[in-house]
Amino acid sequence: MTDNFTDLKRLADQLPGAADGVTLEDGRIVVPGAPGMDIPQTPKAWLQHEAPAVWPNTPHGEPRPTLLFGIVKDAGAAHGRQPLDGALRDALERDLPGDSPQQRQALAAAMHSKFWTTAAGGRNRTSERRYLLPLHAQLPLSFQQEKAEGGKTAFGYKMFRGTILPFLLSSPSGEVDRNLLDQVLEVFTDDQDLTRLDKKVLEIAADIAPEISGPQTETLINSSQKVLQRLQEAGGAFCAPSLDQFRHDLGQVLALDLPRRDRIHQLTLLLALHLTTRLYRAGLVLSLRLDRCVALFPGGQNGDPISAACAARCCGEPGRCDLSGTMRFRTGSGSFRPVKLTEPCVTSYRDLTSNYLLPLPVTISTANIARHAVYAAGGPTLTPADLEGLYDVLAEDAALRARFDAVARLLAVCRRYQLRRNSVVGAPVPAGLPGLHALRLALLESRRSTMRHEGRDVVHQLAKEVRTGRLIASNGNAATFFELDEDMLHLLVRLVCEDQLLAYSRFLEGLRHYGLAPQNPAEEQLLQSALSRLGMLKRYSDAGESAYVHHSGISNEEDL
Repeated sequence: MTDNFTDLKRLADQLPGAADGVTLEDGRIVVPGAPGMDIPQTPKAWLQHEAPAVWPNTPHGEPRPTLLFGIVKDAGAAHGRQPLDGALRDALERDLPGDSPQQRQALAAAMHSKFWTTAAGGRNRTSERRYLLPLHAQLPLSFQQEKAEGGKTAFGYKMFRGTILPFLLSSPSGEVDRNLLDQVLEVFTDDQDLTRLDKKVLEIAADIAPEISGPQTETLINSSQKVLQRLQEAGGAFCAPSLDQFRHDLGQVLALDLPRRDRIHQLTLLLALHLTTRLYRAGLVLSLRLDRCVALFPGGQNGDPISAACAARCCGEPGRCDLSGTMRFRTGSGSFRPVKLTEPCVTSYRDLTSNYLLPLPVTISTANIARHAVYAAGGPTLTPADLEGLYDVLAEDAALRARFDAVARLLAVCRRYQLRRNSVVGAPVPAGLPGLHALRLALLESRRSTMRHEGRDVVHQLAKEVRTGRLIASNGNAATFFELDEDMLHLLVRLVCEDQLLAYSRFLEGLRHYGLAPQNPAEEQLLQSALSRLGMLKRYSDAGESAYVHHSGISNEEDL
């Protein structure tokens, strides 16, 4: 591997696996009678974030308003160079009708507030930037988003491009629900509720932008073919029942009779809710599955991951998933409300985020390197992040398990050796530690300052750093916690209750499907008060079982 390879080779020959012939030769792990493997030499080679069953691409934080913009953009094409959205803002001040510059500027300001939104931008997330909304498909197809206010460059969509929607609408066989995809794109092509001023804005946009085509369902699906193919090769999406839930919920939101901007906001909010819970679910479940694999080896039986609902296989129902009810929330009041660090809304956020979501990239990297290690030890070829398959092959073959443990331990030693600038000082792993767990710790050591970008930062952009539709809140730097604001609560009532009056206890059961539960009995009462304040709770007596939750306008007795 380096000029100091002799010292590393000497260390490898002292490890338990050396007795079985597992050692290093010229930068490779050699396993008698098995393929062996090359040692990754660069940080990028160790990342291995491929997880086609979990996500279409490794996400990075970008403002939530860009989610739908990217989807519509990938559903069509512009035949020419797309200008930045700042060009449209400038054109509105010049070309909108008005008898004086002041009138045109006032009208332009009104259109700016309708067609753009603001969100936190920049690395420190403290400044705000304007983002063009996809109120009509012509806008995302014609323009690029400015990277900075008044800048001359566009930013890429690091979180998810348009592939995220076909991914979420896919079946285990790789088929996409084209009917729902058609309905989503129709939201951006329908002209029925456009005012004369709205149409004037689109006319001005057409004058300064290139010719466009689309959006079309086929275009979006074709642009997602590689993602869908990898998904099919992986055996379908992680937690297929949660995708079934998304398709059901998307139909509910599409059925809402709302003004254009409100409907687009609800679609964005729905995506944010499901992507947030998906990342938390993946972090928790994949970690439990990795723990289950570690428990196969002496010294790895910490806790009882085998008893977890989804550790062996998906339990088949979001309400019974390991995430169910673990996101203990409090209800937002619209004003400042102090929080104690011991409250479940704080402690559950810290547990899920620090112990599972934050190390999710490391969990996936460990799973992917482990699949190469099991092949190097003479095992079968596994799909990316297939921890269930890894467990099965290791549990069935004790000899393979021993060789795999030696390879994984040697990989951990090599990674620690590289992190210490090719020094064997501190490179050995503690005796008695399973090789797979040692590998996970070595990868965690190398990613402590960067792994937040693919998990926690994404979730915060989706559900925390927004004005409305929050699932996560903070009281300054003192505490971050799960909290439902009124906008998110209103959406959840619609998704859980649909068009029915639902007993309050059943409403709470429905929230568990999204991983949510009030933090304590007192919070349940505050939740009822919030629902009553929003006109979404009906009581027929003072008894708790006589409280019913309903969406707006569904409160008649004959609906019981």
